[in-house]
Amino acid sequence: MESTNHGEGPVAASKRRYIPLNDVLPPLETLVVAIEGSVDPDGVCCLSIPNRVLGDWANNREKNTSFVALANEYIVDEAITLNPEAARLEDLLYRKSLGVVSKVRAARGVNRKNALLRSTTITILNGETISAADLQSELNEVTYMNEEADAFIEGLQEEVQDLKDALSEAQDSQNNPGGKIDAVNNRHARRKIQEVSEHANKALEFLSTYGLVAESLKVHTTSGKTFYIPFSDDAASENEDTVDLRVLYILDRYGVSDAFHHELAMLFSELPRSRAVKKARTDLNHTMQLTRIPGHEGAYRSFERSLCEQLSTMIAQDATSFQPNQKIKVRISGDGAKFSRTSSFVLLSYAILMPVGRYLSGIGNHTIAVVKGAEDYDTISTAFAATFQEIDGLQQLGFVAVNGVSYNIELFFSSDMKFMLTMLGLNAANSIYACPKCTVHRDCRWDVSKPESYYSTTMARTLVTLRRAFASHGRTAAVHQGSVNRPLTAIPVDHMMIDELHLFLRIFDVMLRNLIKMSEPHTQQLVAYIRSCGVSFNIWECESSDGKVEWTSLTGEAKKKVLKLLPSKMKDIPLPNAFLDDVVQLWKDFEVLYNLLSSETPPPNAADDLHLKAKRWIQLFLRIKSDGHQKKFVTPYFHVMVYHVPDAIRQYGNIKQFSCQGVEKHNDDSKRNYFSSNRWDAPAEIMLAEHRLELLQQYAREKRHYTKHAAAYWHEGGMQETRSQMRETLKY
Repeated sequence: MESTNHGEGPVAASKRRYIPLNDVLPPLETLVVAIEGSVDPDGVCCLSIPNRVLGDWANNREKNTSFVALANEYIVDEAITLNPEAARLEDLLYRKSLGVVSKVRAARGVNRKNALLRSTTITILNGETISAADLQSELNEVTYMNEEADAFIEGLQEEVQDLKDALSEAQDSQNNPGGKIDAVNNRHARRKIQEVSEHANKALEFLSTYGLVAESLKVHTTSGKTFYIPFSDDAASENEDTVDLRVLYILDRYGVSDAFHHELAMLFSELPRSRAVKKARTDLNHTMQLTRIPGHEGAYRSFERSLCEQLSTMIAQDATSFQPNQKIKVRISGDGAKFSRTSSFVLLSYAILMPVGRYLSGIGNHTIAVVKGAEDYDTISTAFAATFQEIDGLQQLGFVAVNGVSYNIELFFSSDMKFMLTMLGLNAANSIYACPKCTVHRDCRWDVSKPESYYSTTMARTLVTLRRAFASHGRTAAVHQGSVNRPLTAIPVDHMMIDELHLFLRIFDVMLRNLIKMSEPHTQQLVAYIRSCGVSFNIWECESSDGKVEWTSLTGEAKKKVLKLLPSKMKDIPLPNAFLDDVVQLWKDFEVLYNLLSSETPPPNAADDLHLKAKRWIQLFLRIKSDGHQKKFVTPYFHVMVYHVPDAIRQYGNIKQFSCQGVEKHNDDSKRNYFSSNRWDAPAEIMLAEHRLELLQQYAREKRHYTKHAAAYWHEGGMQETRSQMRETLKY
């Protein structure tokens, strides 16, 4: 395991330390790390470290300086030397130092003084020290390597001399004494290119009189092969061994395979060589510490460390948006994704809910764990156990230290209904008690006569009630109320936020399914009107089932477009006249509801307005007397929209910030990374590719702004009509 470095950058001398120095305390420079005997049979000894020293390490440690290195400087008379590669010891010192800072900050007066005067004892295990024999062995190895290097340099000097002799012979004549470049091997071709470079450089010496400098020469062979010939050895070496990071960003951003890049580099010599690309990629990979998940094909990284890195980057971009006493909202999300016909993955990610964080885009969501497997409780609970433990620790601590400054954080969790129920240890979404927020019965979800606070008071779920209900599992459903497993995290239930995107998608699916049933046997006319909204759509009969139909699965953007444009065209769709007006009104009212609940800046009375309109909408839904509008079709999303979303808007301002829109885009990026990986260690490759893109984000090209002037083409079905005409043309 690589040594852990928790450095977050040096702290300026002008800043105050977290642990103030008082006259009654001994000077910091007089404190030392004492060595004591170990009571642990596996231990070598114990270190007694003054709390003042630990606090000073936590707050004033310089960048890239490890805790182990600091401990070696403070050990009395250098009696022992700690191993810099001891990852356990490095992590232990880091956690102990943060613990001292937290305790001293919470204490006052004499208690703070006593806390500073105490010492912390740490056990040193076998293998965490460097013996004299090890140092001597290392010295012998360095001596041997130096001897080999001297021999290698001597060989290089002889080779350089040979090249100089060959060059002096070639300079006797500018004519090519041998075969053409196409007729010789690669090694000889490179030598001939060098000759051409020297001759051309001499021939173009007159350019200096014009104030011009020639950097390279582009030439073609008779067979069409292109060469870019630099006029200096430094430029040639740079072309062979270095990589323009913009090229590396493009290769990762669009999932370009190494084989494709290699073939392209063979055609265009100005492109970086494959070996240079692989080396640069490996160097970036080494900046990320990944841990394999035991018993699973998966990997994870430290959530706290990644969060601190992202916060440090954002603070550097916009320091005014981050204040030490400000609570920074962090949304954790989980989702299952099917990357191929046989490969399913579960991803755990997070986003910082700040404008600079771009949390609604894929780049603003950061993966912390990936595992290959099914999206079920057993896989999630075992594969992500270490990550959940770290999340619970941050939930309890409530802050992170970034560049020596503490920032308060508030953790939220947001996902679709299936993953959220799994996180809370509840049964499936089609069970009797399927609401993640309260214990409403399935047969009562349609009842909107209750006041808004009814389900958020006596019937509200909490971590305490969930654990108590799980303890009673094995009895009737009325007793355990859907709690079939233990909750996976310590994030409170009121911080488990409903995803507005999945709420919209699932309710829209119910409305579209009912509309298709009502339009039979005139479904093709419905297809034509939906296509006129500018989306690709079709309905077909299943071959394996008698009379059942299936239809195109629309994307989220396509569904929003249909919701906006289709209601005005429903009057021409052959629907039963008895409830045609109610169906049209149902679709129009749902658009109003979704615009209200998905607004990033809702009006002051948005929560009350949403509750009343959602109640009327469900009453209208049940008033339509057709198949698909019965009480049993009122899903948990319907109930949540009426009774729990308004409360979330009232408490946190809006629920758009908890949308999984960025998570879905992030999953698409991970899927692309999966197909560009070697498939042998896909979870690690997915996370490493994302990490490289985060490091290279500064090299992304800023796209030009494009204004869609032709509204009829972009928004009123013109684009769909053009594509339809092209498909018809290709038939002939």
